[in-house]
Amino acid sequence: MKYKLLALVAIVAIIGIYLWQKSVPQPLVRIASPEAIRDTIAGPIVGFSDEDDTFGWLGIPFAAPPLAELRWAAPRLHIPWKENRQAIAFENACVQLWGPLVGTAGNEGEVVGKEDCLYLNVWAPRDNSDIDSAGLPVMFWIHGGGNSIGTANTYPGHRLASGENVVLVTINYRLGLLGWMSHPALRAEGRSASDASGNYGNLDMIAALEWVQKNIANFGGDPDNVTIFGESAGGLNVYSLMASPPAKGLFHRAIAQSGSTSTTPLWRAENFADDVQPGESLSSREWLSMQLQHAGKTKGRKAAKVAQLAMSDAEILAFMQSRSPQQILKGISGGAGMYRAPQNLRDGTVLPKESLLTLFQSPERYNDVPLMTGTNRDEAKLFMAQDTEFVERRFGFLPHIKDIDAYNSTSAYISDTWKARAVDEVAAVISAHSEHKVYAYRWDWDEGAKNWLVDYSTLIGAGHGMEVAFVFDDFEGGILVPGFYNEENSPGRDELAIEMRSYWSQFAATGDPASGRNGDLLKWDAWDNSGPNLMILDSPGGGGSKMSREPMTIAMLKQRLAKDPQITDTKTRCRIHAELFLKTNSGDDYWNEQEYLDLGCANYDPWTVIQPTSESTN
Repeated sequence: MKYKLLALVAIVAIIGIYLWQKSVPQPLVRIASPEAIRDTIAGPIVGFSDEDDTFGWLGIPFAAPPLAELRWAAPRLHIPWKENRQAIAFENACVQLWGPLVGTAGNEGEVVGKEDCLYLNVWAPRDNSDIDSAGLPVMFWIHGGGNSIGTANTYPGHRLASGENVVLVTINYRLGLLGWMSHPALRAEGRSASDASGNYGNLDMIAALEWVQKNIANFGGDPDNVTIFGESAGGLNVYSLMASPPAKGLFHRAIAQSGSTSTTPLWRAENFADDVQPGESLSSREWLSMQLQHAGKTKGRKAAKVAQLAMSDAEILAFMQSRSPQQILKGISGGAGMYRAPQNLRDGTVLPKESLLTLFQSPERYNDVPLMTGTNRDEAKLFMAQDTEFVERRFGFLPHIKDIDAYNSTSAYISDTWKARAVDEVAAVISAHSEHKVYAYRWDWDEGAKNWLVDYSTLIGAGHGMEVAFVFDDFEGGILVPGFYNEENSPGRDELAIEMRSYWSQFAATGDPASGRNGDLLKWDAWDNSGPNLMILDSPGGGGSKMSREPMTIAMLKQRLAKDPQITDTKTRCRIHAELFLKTNSGDDYWNEQEYLDLGCANYDPWTVIQPTSESTN
């Protein structure tokens, strides 16, 4: 088994990377409809008649543009308007590095999007005459993208809204270093606790939820029945909203698709990389040192560190605010535009200072609501398919797996880790302490097209993010590779998609997926620590959906790693152990110093065994 990708994907899993994305949406000619005029607390808006007998409203501002002094600050209310504001076109994506997955036009390495990006979109069935006065269930979508790329603009909502009779809301939120930034200077005197929190992306989500509470009834939605749902980074953010005191009362159910409970201690988000408690490579102090060098104020990392420590809070804030988005992201790179930076920070205001798994032992201390959580069986394969360690390109474009056994076993290791963190450990804790139910799933659909050119059923399998198309009923152009769906796999695909939307919307309506919206599906039982507790979601060709029990815990994974005969040297075993159970920002929950030493790792500092700290002259 090859483990080169294991550390990478372990990190990727924790930051909630998201690799299923629509191609860049083409501009459409939409015409404002007098039937779609709605009042909001900021002023009237006019939407349009969308497909599938729905109304749509696009680009609605839910907060003031986070510009100038509002950069790295909590969102503020938007200035009201009096005249009808047209809401018929998507607004700006947030600032990010361009890549083929970001959902907007651009070139490799280019900074795209705008800081003025706090907009949301709404879809609702045209005919709400048959609903009661309470309104329809509201489904509030948080996009993925590692919290560093992505936009709500790539998720058409008309089919989900119409087919499941719900009101759908999709949102933008600040990303990457503009969405999460914790530096001591941001806690300077005169700044509020929210402004000082560093969790600006999370606060954007909360502001959008507050907008829903105040406005969604005018769109046919029930503000007392709001379900937050998201995939990957969106799933991570779902868990964080459950833990966030300012989000209390703003939602009533939660769905985490391939999520994570990881949060970042402030010392990891702020410290220099060579401190006793080392900060991440893009911690605020490391980033600021890099910025000082780029601005020509100092040369070399050591000199930048000295200069930074000599600056006052006011000087640091002024310098940070003077930098353009292009300058902020200068020198930063990552796969497909995504980069790892500290996020979902344990600031003590927006998020607790303790780990979420610890918090979830006390229902009275978090936003305890019914939860649906799950992962895809082959999460890792979408990443591995793009890594030359595992896959070569014959004739420059045909993917060929070099070692099928190593490919499958490595994928199983990583994907099982994801399931343990996102599903089993969380469900076991919450179900043991909460009165609310937890519903768990694993998505197993692996019927991507297979032909003499490529076998997607093996290459991608039930890969990361592939289930999103099924939830939104959107299979046109949304996959990374052409020809993934064909006449052979489409019938089973469509049948499973219908099932999933029925379960998702029934959960949104009642907090229990039960037998689906129409009561005609297999009953989905709540998590039970002793009986069948996992809904396997699959098409008839894969055996169909069924309740099962297939536990995967951190203890099981540690035992597997300790005894794995394919790991031939101690340092490799120590490296993987440290990456999985310490450096993933869940060390509070899973790290045990004695277990590490028992592996024979006394000679390997767990903080540097992966990538030793080095001096940078960037």
